[in-house]
Amino acid sequence: MSWLSRLICAFALCLGTANVAQAEPLELFVDADYSINHSAAGAIELGFRTALAEVGHRVGGHDLVLVPMDHRGNVKRSKRNLQQYLKSGTALAIVGGLHSPPYLSHREFINDNRILTLLPWSAAGPITRAQPGSENWIFRLSVDDFQSGGFLVREAVDRQGCENVALVLLDTGWGRANFGTLTAALAERGMEPTQTEYFSSAIGSASALSLAETIARSKPDCAIMLANWDNGAQVINALYERLPSLRLFSHWGIMGGRFTEVVPRETRDSMQIRVLQTCILRREHEGSPILKAALAAGAPDVASVAEIGAPTGFVHGYDLARVLLAAVEQASKTDAWSGDILAKRAAVHAALENLETPVEGILDRYAPPFSPYSELAPNAHEALGFDDLCMARFRPDGFLEHAE
Repeated sequence: MSWLSRLICAFALCLGTANVAQAEPLELFVDADYSINHSAAGAIELGFRTALAEVGHRVGGHDLVLVPMDHRGNVKRSKRNLQQYLKSGTALAIVGGLHSPPYLSHREFINDNRILTLLPWSAAGPITRAQPGSENWIFRLSVDDFQSGGFLVREAVDRQGCENVALVLLDTGWGRANFGTLTAALAERGMEPTQTEYFSSAIGSASALSLAETIARSKPDCAIMLANWDNGAQVINALYERLPSLRLFSHWGIMGGRFTEVVPRETRDSMQIRVLQTCILRREHEGSPILKAALAAGAPDVASVAEIGAPTGFVHGYDLARVLLAAVEQASKTDAWSGDILAKRAAVHAALENLETPVEGILDRYAPPFSPYSELAPNAHEALGFDDLCMARFRPDGFLEHAE
């Protein structure tokens, strides 16, 4: 069992003991991939548990209990978790995992059924933009890919001097949703991709080598990639075999698992791999007291947030949990809080859109994080923006560090 698993188990045992004498717990379903991308799921859960522990796992007169629900990266399993939420009389909110496709596929189902959904990782832009005339029940504290495409292109072209950029994208709703923002950002600079290749999430070594050959024929000096850790590792190893001097700029999906165990240091160094992040590592470098305290409480055995393995999940989970706790506290002071679970969900939704008290987090002071959603305010359910994005590079030991 990893140190992260041991920490989560320890938190869970303490939480279970605390709940014995408490009535009417409210549940937070963690709809995530605990199988393939277990590092990301575990880090999100640990971030939430750390924030909950600060208030004794209790707010608004109720215990808050995390319920891990493994969708294994499968959209249909995620739908079943959403349906189970609707049947529950105690489930207050859904906390999402790494993947975007479940929430791209089920966005209308979530909003039509008023499923309070909190996303600390999933980045695809359309997720938090409801269909015209619909309510919006999805809130995100994470990268917004309507912003990240321009940021990645700025990093590659403006800051690192790339002249010929290939796009290497996972063939999912997430990967395809990013094609438009990436190509638009390149077009603003009078450029277009030298080559765009999509690849399957189950890509094997032979297909990865074929893809690398195709990319090589377009003679890029750089590539921007969207992938998860396992398929991303396959593609990067193949690209290195064919184009060892190619410089690679990656979305953060590769940090959801054992990427550095599969992609050797020689490959990471030769390709100068840079990874999109929110400014977590910069905050640590600046000496954030909130981050220091959260690490001491949630992960006392690590020297740096990077050593958690999926720091995005931990930090975003922690900040989003603090925002949720503030919303529940505010909602608990309304008449609706004495009603059933539907009334409680609606009260928290209203509080999230109208938080009266700033929330101090690791990444930001959220004042407020969200606002009422409308077609005229498409960013209303985004807690972070372009200025919260940074790039990271790999240290020799395989962990990330802030890249200027």
